[in-house]
Amino acid sequence: MPVEYIHSPLNVQVESISGHYVNEKEMRLPHKDREVLVVFGYAMVDKSCCGTGGFKFATVPGYVVEWQSGKTPNNEPVSMVEPIRDENEKLEIHDLIDKTEVFCQVNFL
Repeated sequence: MPVEYIHSPLNVQVESISGHYVNEKEMRLPHKDREVLVVFGYAMVDKSCCGTGGFKFATVPGYVVEWQSGKTPNNEPVSMVEPIRDENEKLEIHDLIDKTEVFCQVNFL
């Protein structure tokens, strides 16, 4: 069942209590005659009492059903995506992402 995905602005630092993150780029990766939306970024933990660090991440909203077919009241693009539930497909997509970006934590929505 498709769901709305609101695209976050790219290269905008989002602050949190312990650091920040930045979505750097979006990609549509081909997979099984479909396209998977992947958002790449990084996070920095630099204000935490427990130490510092950082990591690269990939967020996978799902298969693209409709690309940027609407807008929010704040003028952010909205796409329709089908979340990926199948564990084998997640592993295949994880492997695709590993070939695109090294040392990347992968999260499926």
